[in-house]
Amino acid sequence: MLLEIKSDWVITLDEAQFLSVQPGSFVRLLTSSRMRATFHQAMEEVSRALEPRACWDRFPIREIRHDKLVLTDGTRVGGGPVVRVMGGASELVLAVCTIGAQPDQLIATARGANQWFKVSLLHEISAWAVGLLRQELCQYLARILQAEGLHVSAPLSPGESEWSVTDQKVIFSLLDATQIGVSLSDSMMMQPIWSLSLALGCGTQPMGVEDASNCKFCTIKDRCRYRAHVTAQIANLEG
Repeated sequence: MLLEIKSDWVITLDEAQFLSVQPGSFVRLLTSSRMRATFHQAMEEVSRALEPRACWDRFPIREIRHDKLVLTDGTRVGGGPVVRVMGGASELVLAVCTIGAQPDQLIATARGANQWFKVSLLHEISAWAVGLLRQELCQYLARILQAEGLHVSAPLSPGESEWSVTDQKVIFSLLDATQIGVSLSDSMMMQPIWSLSLALGCGTQPMGVEDASNCKFCTIKDRCRYRAHVTAQIANLEG
């Protein structure tokens, strides 16, 4: 397969949506007109800074060996819940998405000006934005694959479940994410930092787990305030 690239994503940062997943202590901070103005400014700046891009490719699976998927070229991918979720797949889809480097530049500028509340806001909003892009990407890929009559597994990302983050190196060896400006450091950190990688299985047979978000397998699911929002979005799409 050839690397696919898409850069015409529409990512809308809705203030009410963002606030709905924040703790009450944060919302109460915004009763201060100064802090609310900073919040509005941070939302606007991140919205303008977004450069959403994604790339992906499909790789035939030769076999499943223990907790790994073995691709036709012999590359082994997996660990943790990967085989349980993607069992039955005949292809592995690997993808990387990013909102670009500009949000990090905003953070550096705010940090240089000692605007620590704004730094925190920019971090939270940027992380939320790349999460929204990930959701859009997963839904887009699912529509493409399902239109081919294929079953699609739940998506997983290295490091957010019991799937080791070291498999980032495997993903980046298979996928030329430099085509969308994303690289991987020796410490398995993506640059720009507001980037995510993911994998999902597809095939004519039912997958191990299909109707679930990545939240189900995340190691911090019990304390993540974004989980309820993601679950609600998926329910709305399926309804």
